[in-house]
Amino acid sequence: MATYTANAPPPVYIPPQHQFIPAPVARNIRDWLPWSIINLFIGWGLIGFIPLIFSIICRSNKRKNDVEGARSMSTLALVFNIIVTIGGILAWIGFIIWIVFYVRTLNSILSENP
Repeated sequence: MATYTANAPPPVYIPPQHQFIPAPVARNIRDWLPWSIINLFIGWGLIGFIPLIFSIICRSNKRKNDVEGARSMSTLALVFNIIVTIGGILAWIGFIIWIVFYVRTLNSILSENP
């Protein structure tokens, strides 16, 4: 047992810190989270949530060292990110074309009727 003097403060107990250390295999699995966040804007919000959910589940499985679950969620996130990116870019191009034709039609109608 330790003895204490009157001038020394008692020792402070610091509980052990649990630090997350992923398995080496789980560390190499990509969760595609930044791409999924960007797809929220490219995919018009609602459809962009699908790859985001898979990316978050993948990251959660990596923290639990569930390698197979993380790998399958990573694949699903990648596939849906590709689909949402291509579909979102095509939808934005279609929307811009529609706006251009709408404005041209509106201008032609307004210029014919003074």
